[in-house]
Amino acid sequence: MICMRVDAASGHPAVTVSRAVFGMTPDEERAAVARTGDRPAVVDAMGDRAMSHAELAAAVGSLASGLVREGVGPGTVVALHLPDSPEFVVALHAVTAAGATPMPVRPTVPAAELAVLLAAADADVLVTWPVLFDVAKAAIRTRPVRRLFTFGDEPGAESLTSLHTGDPAPDVPVDPARDAALVACTRGDGASARAVRLTHAEVVAGLTRVADAGLVGPSDTVLSALPLADPIALNGLLNPALRLGATIVTLAGAGRHELLRAVQDHRVTVLLAPPRLVEVLAYDRSVPRYDLRSLRAVVSTGGPLSAEAARACANRLGCPVRQAYGIAEAAGITHLNPRGVEEGTLDSVGRGLLGVAWRVLDPATGADQPAYQPGELCLRLPMTSAAAVPVRWLTTGDQAFADEHGRVYILGRLGAGRPEPPAEPDAVLAAHPAVADAVIVPVPDLEVGLAPHAFVVATRPVARDELLAYVNGHVPSYRRVVAVHVVDMIPRSPAGRVRRRALLQRAGLS
Repeated sequence: MICMRVDAASGHPAVTVSRAVFGMTPDEERAAVARTGDRPAVVDAMGDRAMSHAELAAAVGSLASGLVREGVGPGTVVALHLPDSPEFVVALHAVTAAGATPMPVRPTVPAAELAVLLAAADADVLVTWPVLFDVAKAAIRTRPVRRLFTFGDEPGAESLTSLHTGDPAPDVPVDPARDAALVACTRGDGASARAVRLTHAEVVAGLTRVADAGLVGPSDTVLSALPLADPIALNGLLNPALRLGATIVTLAGAGRHELLRAVQDHRVTVLLAPPRLVEVLAYDRSVPRYDLRSLRAVVSTGGPLSAEAARACANRLGCPVRQAYGIAEAAGITHLNPRGVEEGTLDSVGRGLLGVAWRVLDPATGADQPAYQPGELCLRLPMTSAAAVPVRWLTTGDQAFADEHGRVYILGRLGAGRPEPPAEPDAVLAAHPAVADAVIVPVPDLEVGLAPHAFVVATRPVARDELLAYVNGHVPSYRRVVAVHVVDMIPRSPAGRVRRRALLQRAGLS
């Protein structure tokens, strides 16, 4: 099956990323300021730093002019080793506006991997953060760079903030079809990190197809649980949100409770999250402690998500859960399922956004697979006719199938096989050598209403903590039980149904 959508790039001129996001001509900048007003563009979730769209555009231009003055311009690759923050957004777009090529790197990468990425992209400049400075220094001992910048003052590094000139962005000649706008860092399961070069035309096509899909609107406040250095978050959420005048909340390296608090405090409306976080939102008993009613959509990306987990998350939060798919080579998101609820396809990533062409191939023969037959998902690149690069079909390494309507379902990495069905906690407990019988029963809970408890009949003395650790170590996070109770028997009706009230009385929980 081959599915091709109309090329969305035909409706957008071949422009630079700066033009597409900010509108870097005076008339476009005035129009953007009039449209967004003083609405925040970037807000730091853990601090008091915030910038309006006008302030962000001015800061980007000011730093870009300083970079050009220092010789950082076309042909220069600048590695951005920074946490998610307003400073990351300014640095990213200032490097682009200067005509140089940014390479965002996750702040959690070890020094050895950072050195590999610097070499792979032939980076001349490295921008880092004070708390990451030691990692950066260790990396450049292996692979030196010409210039090392940091925010703040660090011995042995130049201050990036000192480069601000107060001037508007310079007019740097850039060919959108040929010049690189982004070096995206990506890695597969068990694979080494690699750098993917994308032209301005490819990045603009990627961000505009998401901006035109209705995922984000000007009144939205968005947050990504994926690092903004990830190409899916960067060009699938950050850049489209800036183009449309929305607000981005940045959150650096925090746990799930800090993330939930950020959603609550900043009234986030669109959340981009990996499947494991969606499962947390669906089943974790701590989630109801937070007010998440501002959310109007949760977008899951980064792997398959079961329809059961998507439905449970949607029911709990009162908003749709949409699945998305994308890769670095395609400059972000290629598939988004906006009608999963209406069509009953919560576990699908959709048909593909405008400009996307895809097919599912038999890995053994290379033939197109018919509907419902699994194979390898392939994408046609580039996804815009404006990019001066050869047209080719890229194998993604992801196993998928499509239904008769052209909706794609991601099964996981190719070669990993179909995932086994999630284990049932009572079956897991019944397999324990000290357990003769087991059952899971919902028990009233003051925090979550009902919580899953396990009741077991033991064949020998066994600690409840041991059984709890055993069962929760063998089931998915969303099927974990809260407690284990040892009883002398599990009362059942003649038909085999568990007598819940009698069981709770035996366990002293009635």
